[in-house]
Amino acid sequence: MNENVSSVYEAIADADGDFVALIQGPRRVTWRELDERAARLAAYFQASGLPQGARIVIALWNSPEYVETLLAACKARMVPVNINYRASPKELRHYFERSEAAAIVYHHSLAGTVTEAADSLKPPRVMLDVADHTGSGTPDYAEAIAKTAPAPRMKRSGDDQLIMFTGGTTGLPKAVLWRHRDILSLLSRNAGGATDFEGFAAAAQASRKAGTQPHVYMLPPLMHSTGLFGTMGALVAGGSIVFSSARSLDPDLVWREIRRERVESLSIVGDVFSRPLTDALRRLPPAEARDAVSSLKIIRSVGVRWSPDAKADLLEFGDMVLNDVLASSEGGAVASWETKKIGGKPVTNYTLMPHAFIIDEDSGERIALGSGKTGIVVSAGTLPDGYIGERADGTSGTFRVMDGKRVVVTGDFARAELDGTLTLIGRGSSVINSGGEKIFADEVEQVIAQHPAVADVIVAGVPDPRWGHLVGAVVALRPGVAVDETELADLVGTELAGYKKPRQFRFVPAIERKATGKADRQWAAALLAQSK
Repeated sequence: MNENVSSVYEAIADADGDFVALIQGPRRVTWRELDERAARLAAYFQASGLPQGARIVIALWNSPEYVETLLAACKARMVPVNINYRASPKELRHYFERSEAAAIVYHHSLAGTVTEAADSLKPPRVMLDVADHTGSGTPDYAEAIAKTAPAPRMKRSGDDQLIMFTGGTTGLPKAVLWRHRDILSLLSRNAGGATDFEGFAAAAQASRKAGTQPHVYMLPPLMHSTGLFGTMGALVAGGSIVFSSARSLDPDLVWREIRRERVESLSIVGDVFSRPLTDALRRLPPAEARDAVSSLKIIRSVGVRWSPDAKADLLEFGDMVLNDVLASSEGGAVASWETKKIGGKPVTNYTLMPHAFIIDEDSGERIALGSGKTGIVVSAGTLPDGYIGERADGTSGTFRVMDGKRVVVTGDFARAELDGTLTLIGRGSSVINSGGEKIFADEVEQVIAQHPAVADVIVAGVPDPRWGHLVGAVVALRPGVAVDETELADLVGTELAGYKKPRQFRFVPAIERKATGKADRQWAAALLAQSK
């Protein structure tokens, strides 16, 4: 059995190479073209003296070149490595050194920081500059593909690797080591439970003939696990991916491209994408707004806050399904909330994955659903090998052994509601300790975000000599509306305990978030500290 991502993609390309795999603006890349270009790049890596197992860092915006580089590394049995392209030279050195990078493929717009950080790498190293969409940049990448013959196919292993850096919400990003066989196990549900490359190819071909293959607009950056695994999952099912032709969120452009390509599935990043997209629909005449969303069957968000009111706003324009997934780079998906209109109103159904459960933070004992208790979500499903450079004894930390089975303690806190459902409270890294009380910043954000005047919000702790920390909120308002601090604090007080009410506010024109869409609480905390 050849449980290797590149072998699966090759089999899918062989089955129907003329099918379009990647779309960005006017660009169309068929499966045959993707396979050949990746094979040429793989041969270039080999001709440059890189051995099997060499780590190939990808510092690219969402683009066909990102997928080509990923596939080329896998074809040559090398290891693709994602990094945050917005990192500083100091942070990039951490990525490069932790992953022991042997090659870096980067967009020309990132050349300054990438080349500065790469000075720390030991030679030999391979650097490939990709010209950006303005046409600027050196011809390194294009020449490497044009002047190199495709590498012949080879037998590969399910133990070949991929490195996925985390978002770094609790410090410097950690490098998670995944094996191809485990990635395909996670993605097999996209291909009818296929277990080998022939099975994946057959499932992809069948879905194409039936017209049910995925057609996904991928907004999250591929340098984050949401974007990367979402893209790999759609492709492994023989589908096609549409990338925005803009590098930052342009909601008006998104809807134009969705309507032009008749996209059926949209991948977003919670409220930070959902609210601007809804605002853009409201700017359109009603008939145009309905037409813009008419092809969509599902909108999916993974790993960040997606508020119930933001979902309800989107459902005013269409009957698509809204799928809100709790997942991590270390443990895959563990829970899902599916919202759709029934009888004209949003109705949500909740699913906890069979391999997931909740434990008490202190005792480590399982918490029963329906108990009303709060605990940490644990995944016992398909897992990566762990963090590079960190060894776990199985008793603490993220990767542990429970009841003789290896698990991931995700760090996400959830409450087992009395009705048997699960409510996500927030990550442990977002906890504010105020006078001995634990306050989840995500939970407070959810309430403030419901106010019609609020465009975005980040909650963070403000140091206090008496209480340790107080709750603070950095708020961006919608254009042309106003709200005062008392009204927002009272809103929190109507839904949460009094000690969770923000004691300090800072209003800003726009909220700064990480490239993944996750809250930049350090930025928010610094702003709040300046306001004291």
